[in-house]
Amino acid sequence: MLPSTRRYLLAITTALLCLWAFGCDQQNQTGPAPNPAREQAPYLSHEYAKFRASQISDVDYVLSVALDEEAEEFSGDIDIQFTLAKNNSAPVTVDFNQGTIESIKLNGSAISWDYEKWFITLPADVFTRQQNTLSIQYRTPYATNGDGLHRFKDPKTGRVYVYTNFEPYDANRMYPHFDQPNLKASYTLDVLAPASWTVISAVRENKVVDSKGKKHWYFSASPKISSYIFPLHAGPFHVWEDTAGDIPLRLFARQEVAEFVKTDDWFTPTKQSFTFFNDYFELPYPFVKYDQIIVPDFNAGAMENQAAVTFNESYISRGKKTEAQRIRLANVIAHEMAHMWFGNLVTMNWWNGLWLNESFATYMANLELDRASDFENIWDIFYSRTKQWAYQTDQQVTTHPIELPVHTTAEAFTNFDGITYGKGASVLKQLPYYLGEENFRRGVANYLKKFAYQNTELEDFIGELGKAAGMNLDNWTQQWLYQPSLNMIRAEFTCSDGKISQLQLQQSAPKSFPTLREQRLQVGLYKLDKDLMKVVKYIPITIKGETTPIAAAKGVECPDLVYPNADDWGYVKIAFDPVSLKTLKQHINTFETEGMRLILWQNLWDSVRDIQIPVTEYVEFALANIRGEQNYKTVQQVSNSLSKAYSYLWRIDADQKRYAKQRAAIESQFWSYTQQAKPGSDVQKIWFTRFVGVAHTETALNNIDQVLAGKLVLKNLVIDQDMRWSMVKRLNRFLYGNYAELLQAEAKADQSDRGSKQAIAAEVVRPDTQVKEKWLDVVTNSYKEYKLAELRLMLGHLFRTEQTKRIEPYSRRILAVIPALHKEAEENYVNAFSKMLSTATCTEQSVKRLNQIKDDMAKLSPILGKNFKIAHQEDERCVNIGTLANRSRN
Repeated sequence: MLPSTRRYLLAITTALLCLWAFGCDQQNQTGPAPNPAREQAPYLSHEYAKFRASQISDVDYVLSVALDEEAEEFSGDIDIQFTLAKNNSAPVTVDFNQGTIESIKLNGSAISWDYEKWFITLPADVFTRQQNTLSIQYRTPYATNGDGLHRFKDPKTGRVYVYTNFEPYDANRMYPHFDQPNLKASYTLDVLAPASWTVISAVRENKVVDSKGKKHWYFSASPKISSYIFPLHAGPFHVWEDTAGDIPLRLFARQEVAEFVKTDDWFTPTKQSFTFFNDYFELPYPFVKYDQIIVPDFNAGAMENQAAVTFNESYISRGKKTEAQRIRLANVIAHEMAHMWFGNLVTMNWWNGLWLNESFATYMANLELDRASDFENIWDIFYSRTKQWAYQTDQQVTTHPIELPVHTTAEAFTNFDGITYGKGASVLKQLPYYLGEENFRRGVANYLKKFAYQNTELEDFIGELGKAAGMNLDNWTQQWLYQPSLNMIRAEFTCSDGKISQLQLQQSAPKSFPTLREQRLQVGLYKLDKDLMKVVKYIPITIKGETTPIAAAKGVECPDLVYPNADDWGYVKIAFDPVSLKTLKQHINTFETEGMRLILWQNLWDSVRDIQIPVTEYVEFALANIRGEQNYKTVQQVSNSLSKAYSYLWRIDADQKRYAKQRAAIESQFWSYTQQAKPGSDVQKIWFTRFVGVAHTETALNNIDQVLAGKLVLKNLVIDQDMRWSMVKRLNRFLYGNYAELLQAEAKADQSDRGSKQAIAAEVVRPDTQVKEKWLDVVTNSYKEYKLAELRLMLGHLFRTEQTKRIEPYSRRILAVIPALHKEAEENYVNAFSKMLSTATCTEQSVKRLNQIKDDMAKLSPILGKNFKIAHQEDERCVNIGTLANRSRN
C-alpha cells in the first residue's frame, strides 16, 4: 500500500514499549499462554492471533455476496472450511465487525453461538471433529470511510461503485472470517450484482449467468492468500484491455472519469515492470491475471489487492501530465506490482513485518524505474522525495526503530510513516553496496522461491541475504533495524602543496540515540574547472565508528568541496566543512550533475529547518540562484522549498507586515519565472502552479483572475479544470474580486465528484468569521453527515497558512472536542482532525499549550500522542526559525 494523508486508527489502549524492545526480535518472544481469553475490543491482539494460528489451519472460504445499487447494506453467505487442532479446549472466534448475523450452522447443524459487536464466539464443546464447515448468513452496512466494502455514488450521474480496502484489519467489516495474515486461505466467490456492473476479484470469472434482471458472477478458487489482500470491486466501470506476455491486463475507471485516463501512462509501465520483476526475481508472475482499478474516496495512494490493485483517482489528471506526474504514477504501479511477489506470494507473519513489506516494494519500484523504464535519474527523485520524508521523520521526537513489536492490529499503522517507507527503503538501497548487487538480488530471489505461499519473519529474509553474500548480518540488523534516528557525517581534510595530505570522516549520533553505524559510502571530491564544478575522484569507503580515515585520498588534488555521500549511497545526514560550505554557496549552479545540485539545494534547506541559516537568507539566495534553471527536478525541489519558506514568513510574522516584502518577492519572482520558462514546458507549469500557491497581493490575484477569465494567456500553458479550481480557491482565500460568483459558476460547470469537493474547499478557505464558524461546527459536530474524503478537505482548508492566527480563539473548543471524537468518530477521522487542527500557531503561547496537552493526548491513544508531539516539535521549530530571522534582521 502507498500512503496518503491517512495515518490509520489507533489504539484504544496504549502499549508502552520498553527500551529493551528496541534490541530484541519479535519472533523470539515466547508463545501465547494456553487458551488465552480474547479481549472484547475492535482489534485483534498479536498474542491471540498467535494462539489462533496454532488452533486453526487449512482454511478455505466459499463466499456468496449480493450487491445492489440502492441499499445501504448488503448480504452474504460464507462457508468457512478449516481444521481444528487436536484436543482443542478453547472457544473459536470468528472476526466480524458490527454486522448482523442471520444464522450459523456447524457441519450442517444449528449450534449455540455468541456475537458481541466485533467477533463471533463458538464454544469448544460444539466441535466434534477436526475437519469443519462453518456456515454463516449475515448482513452488514457498506462502508463510507474508504475501509471495508466502500460504496460510492457519483453526485452527478447517480452511478454506484463499490470496492474493498482491508489492510490491516478491515476485511472483517465485509464478511465473517479469521482476519489475520498468517491464516491464508483460498476463496471461491460468487456475486449477484446489477446487470450493468462488472465484478472483479483475485481471479477471473469462469461464468456469468443472467438472474432476474441481474447477473450472477462465479469465480473459481483463488490461490491461498491473506485476508487483507482479498479483493471484491464492482460497478459500471469502463474497461481497457492489454497483455503483458501471456498475462491478461485490464484497467478500470469510473465512467465519469474515463475520458481523462491516458492508457499509455498505465499499460506501458505495467508491462515494463512485469518484464523486470519476472527476470529479477527469477520467478514468473505467479497469478493468472492482473487488473488495476482506479477508485474514488480512496484513503491511500494504492493497495496491492491480489491481482486487482486499487489506485486513488488523484492519479487521473484532467489535463496533460508533467513528467514528474508520469513518473509518480509509474512508481506506484511498480510498487504495487512488486507486492505481488513480496507481500502477496510471500507474506509477513504479523504486522511488525509491515515495514519490510512496504520498504521492499518502495525500493524495488525505484530500482525498476531506474533499470527498465523510459525515465532518467530516478534515484534523484527518490532522494528528494522518499528519502527526505525518511530524514524528517527520523529527526522527529517520535522517531522509532524500523522493526517494532505490534501488540494489536490497532497499532499496526501507528508507525505507518516515513520510517516505514522511506528509511526502510533507504536502508535496503544501501544493502547492494554493502553485500554486492548480485548477492542481494540472488538472496531476494532465493527467499521468494523458498517461502512461496507461506508466511515469514524478518530473520527469514535477512538469512537468505546473508547466505547469498556469505556474510553474517546480525550486527547490521541490530544497528539499522532495531535502533532509531540517523547519524551525522562530517569530512575533515587538510592540503599541502595543492594536494590532500589527510582526509577523514567523523561520524556522530544524537545523545539520546548514540549508535554509530557501519555503512558503505562514496566520497566525492569536487574541483572548479573554469565555470564547471567537476568530480576529481570518487572514493568508495565503509565507515565504522567515530573516525574513518580515507587513505586513498592522500595525494589527490586539493578539492573545493568534499561530499561524503556522493550519489546518495548511504542513509546519513551531512555537515559541511567550512571550505565546502563556502564553495556550495558560491558555485551551487556550476555542478555538472543535476543529482548533485539537488543534494546541495536540499542541504541548504535543511539548514533553515535546523535553525542554522535564517529563512530570509535562504529566500534571497534561492531566488537569485534558481533563475534560469531548466531542469524540472531542480525547479520542483527549490520552488517547493521556497513555498515552504513563504509559509514560514507568514507564520513568524506577528503583525503580518514585517516580512511582507520577502513574501511579495517570492510571489513576484514565481510569476517572472513562469513568463521566462519555455512555453508549454513542465518548468512553466511548475512555476505557474507555485505562483498560484503564493499569490496574495492585488497585482498577483488580478493576474489569476485574468488568466481564469481567459483575458490573460500564457503561451502554450493549458489551463485544465483542476488548475481552474486552484485559482478559484485562491481568489476565495483572499476574498478577491467576484470570488463568490466565480465559485458558483465553476461549481455549475464542474458537477463531478472532484468538482463538488473542490467547491466545498473553496468556501471553507474564506477568511470570514461566519464561514469558519459554520464549517468548524461541521467538523466538530456534524461530521457524520459527510464522507471522510470531504471532511479531510474541510480540515485542510479551515485555517490556511496566512490564517493561522484565526485558530487561536477556537483553540480551547477544538482541543476539548478531541476526547469525544476519539470515543465516537472513525479513527482515521480523529487522526486527520488532530493533525490538521492541532492549534499550533507558531507562538510561544501555542508551544506552551501543545507541550501541556501532548501527554494527555497520548493517554487517549498512541496516534493522538504522536500527532501532538510532532505538532509541538514543529511549532517550536517555527518559533525558533522566526527568532533567528528576527535576530538577523535586527
